[in-house]
Amino acid sequence: MKAAVLERRGEFVVRDVPDAGHDGWALVRTRAAGLCGTELHIIDALFEPPSYPFIIGHEAAGEVVEAPPGSGLAPGQRVAVYNMIGCGKCRWCRSGNTQICTNPIGQLGFTLNGTFADLVAVPPENLVPLPDGVSFEDAALLSCAGMTAVHACRLADVAIGQTVVVNGIGGVGLMLVQVARAAGARVVAVADADDKAAVAEQMGADDAIVLGDGGFDAVPDHIRELTGGRGADHFFELVGTSASMAAGIRGLGRRGTFVSIGYTPEQLSIHPIELILSEARIVSSVAASLVDLEMAVQFAADGRIKTVIDERYPIAEVAEGLDRLRSRTVKGRNVLVWDGD
Repeated sequence: MKAAVLERRGEFVVRDVPDAGHDGWALVRTRAAGLCGTELHIIDALFEPPSYPFIIGHEAAGEVVEAPPGSGLAPGQRVAVYNMIGCGKCRWCRSGNTQICTNPIGQLGFTLNGTFADLVAVPPENLVPLPDGVSFEDAALLSCAGMTAVHACRLADVAIGQTVVVNGIGGVGLMLVQVARAAGARVVAVADADDKAAVAEQMGADDAIVLGDGGFDAVPDHIRELTGGRGADHFFELVGTSASMAAGIRGLGRRGTFVSIGYTPEQLSIHPIELILSEARIVSSVAASLVDLEMAVQFAADGRIKTVIDERYPIAEVAEGLDRLRSRTVKGRNVLVWDGD
């Protein structure tokens, strides 16, 4: 089968590899896979895979080829792939929080070979059946951006009438705009370009802040201008630079919540008094649970959230899609697609 293989740090190729297979697991023929900024982190070794060569990619949807008896899955069934494979025994797995399993089997695209391949092996319990109205492309993006947005909003306790600021209008950011809006919040998007701000508004953002000459230093003042001086109830941080994180905390109102999702090698440095005086809280959010993916799929089926797809590429052109992602010119998400043959 064809796969996008990271041969060594910073170097990947598309080449033939042995077919996927795993005793007791299901086998899925990939039909779509999202291109996420996390792939750049893997390629750049911000997160280094356990060994090389390594198949990249962590979000996908496709058709079941094989499934173990008693799994309830049938060949040809359309499914989304949940990429975190927990131990199933720790308190976190037993409470439905596999994303923070203490002894995971692994995670597709992080510690286990990923989804940029013709075939993917995955435990049957990690597959979410797709309603007829949810396409493979939609499901692939829901398997990362969609479920991440649902999970983060649930952790932050976003509520009706609150003001949510979403900083970083990429795939996850556009999903957060929609999920927060569905929860009844007023949404302000922070974008680095006018066209990205326009997409955010099309997806339901009530207002948009476009970074100008003042950069992130000016963002807290813009937030207070839009909120009558109160500040934000929630600031979802997807950019992950020192400047953007500090701006998010400084843009919060009383008992506001800073939600850390995006990351870079940069660090957050802020004096505790900036948190203490307003009783602000910091919440971190990693990926999502299987329930969050199921909810994201249902939201899409109900028409409450939509994916924004910029370009589609065959696996042979994955490098072009990743280059555009690195140049920050993607509006929404790019996806890899396979035909149905």
